[in-house]
Amino acid sequence: MNILLVEDDINLGRGIKNLLELNGYNTDWAHDGKEALEYIQSSKQHTYDVILLDWMLPELSGIEVCKTIRNPQKGNFQGGVIFLTAKSGLDDCVSALDSGADDYITKPFEIKELIARIKAVSRRKSKPFVDEIYTFGDVTINCSQNMLQIEGGEVVFSKTEFKIFKILFINHNRTILRETLFEKVWPDNLDISSASLDSYIYNIRKKIKPFAAKLELRLVKGVGYTLEIK
Repeated sequence: MNILLVEDDINLGRGIKNLLELNGYNTDWAHDGKEALEYIQSSKQHTYDVILLDWMLPELSGIEVCKTIRNPQKGNFQGGVIFLTAKSGLDDCVSALDSGADDYITKPFEIKELIARIKAVSRRKSKPFVDEIYTFGDVTINCSQNMLQIEGGEVVFSKTEFKIFKILFINHNRTILRETLFEKVWPDNLDISSASLDSYIYNIRKKIKPFAAKLELRLVKGVGYTLEIK
């Protein structure tokens, strides 16, 4: 498991890092909020499973870091975030969770408790579920808003358009049979016409046309459709 520790206290940070590594966790250590964002942005090859985030940090506060990495357009970090802080008030806990954190542990703490929290957050994040957000490269879809986000722009689909687009996006660069789209999008309506699917595909193409440099919805004649992400 890959951990990013964000802690500006040198002695505490060194101690936590050493103890985590002794317990088998690969641990990087950032000393301030700005460095934390640099670590996260450069971690494409080994995305962090959990970030341990101090509240009071130089450069950027832990709250600012958390809000940034949870933002779909800026970080879209989908791993676990646990705040490490001396703050213990209810309002502080609420602020941490509202910023996108999964858990909150008050200093001082025992390493056994921290590891238990890490394991609990990791289990929750690894359970099978329908993601609200999917990302590939610079392209993101937000399932709660039926929205495509790309290159600083947004496309909002109708509910049915998004069902179709989501299937194509998740299976991008692969051909999806027309029959598969009928089965997945209209499972209870066997009488839906081919013309209806063609109409939705036309609307989707029209909406993503401004982003043709990144996306192309291609017809595979007599078979189905492929969404190419370039």
